[in-house]
Amino acid sequence: MYQHLKDYTHYDELYDKLTIEECQQWENNPYLRDISKLKGEEKKVAKLKKETFRSLVIPMSLVFLKAGRAADKSETIQKWMERDRAKDEKLANAREPEGVRCFGCSSLLKNCISRDLMDNHQGKEDVLFMFECDKCGKRRAYWENGKEWKHTPTCIKCRAEVQTNSVKKDNIITTEYRCSKCGHIEIDKIDLNKSDDRVKPDFEANRKKYCIPESEGREMMRQAERASKLVDRWKDEEKNKELYEAVRKIKRLTISELQSLLDPVVEKSGYAKLDFEKPEIEKNVILGFSLQDVKVGRDQNNSVYDLQGLLKKTLEDTNWRLMSDGVNYRLGFLTGRLKGFESEEDILKLVSRKKVFELDI
Repeated sequence: MYQHLKDYTHYDELYDKLTIEECQQWENNPYLRDISKLKGEEKKVAKLKKETFRSLVIPMSLVFLKAGRAADKSETIQKWMERDRAKDEKLANAREPEGVRCFGCSSLLKNCISRDLMDNHQGKEDVLFMFECDKCGKRRAYWENGKEWKHTPTCIKCRAEVQTNSVKKDNIITTEYRCSKCGHIEIDKIDLNKSDDRVKPDFEANRKKYCIPESEGREMMRQAERASKLVDRWKDEEKNKELYEAVRKIKRLTISELQSLLDPVVEKSGYAKLDFEKPEIEKNVILGFSLQDVKVGRDQNNSVYDLQGLLKKTLEDTNWRLMSDGVNYRLGFLTGRLKGFESEEDILKLVSRKKVFELDI
């Protein structure tokens, strides 16, 4: 039997209750203070601020609050249920300490009347077992590790030590605290049947007002994120006008346009038969190439050096770059790889690196 894990409806209503409370706290914001005692210009300014806050700030804040709460609902409920399921599993798998004897008649205590997750005063929850003697009715409580639970309550009047006696009936635990010095008696009752699941009469009305569908909340948060990124982009463009202007001037070439650009350039420099391999489509496009050196008398080092310089200069204002592994040469046959950048972000980084390089020079 589960003691902690409830059905989904319990968590669904609990989450919405918390959403309602948070939204209502915003509507009753402390900033909306009483200004009736203010006078003159101070009162006019305070009234204007109050009206602006009520008519603009609060409604806008509620929109984002409701959207955020809706977007996080499923994930939060899942965490709650996993937490409570783990508690029940811990209770179910806990092993009762053995060899516990009654401090009154020394009988072995075999009647465990309850097992509960309790704060062990070390920041964790452990299982506490309550044993009751079948002969004299006295009780002792032990943690799962075999350590006895000790509790020494004191009188609220004279601070002397008190004697306690607890009785559990119909899931209600009644504890009597009797002071041995002044005779003061305190009665404490814990109703295990009592639940805070009771729904207020206006719950459904408030639910409609403050709780929006999860899909709607997620879409609103995506729109807000896009808007935020757009504003950040505008600010960044304003701050780095020269950089973004350089990005706009970059020629975004397709593979066909790249071939048309390079063919006449390499032929003019003494290379021929430029061929591209099948492109590798990853985050960026990787394009292997090969060509032949047809210039008589050019040695290997100069052939590689000239081609690398030619490609870097020709591709400087495009979205293509010679990759870092450079150019390979075998008997006048040269190979290498080019990388093509597509996204605005990657091209921005490309131009930024160029700007940094120019500054270093």
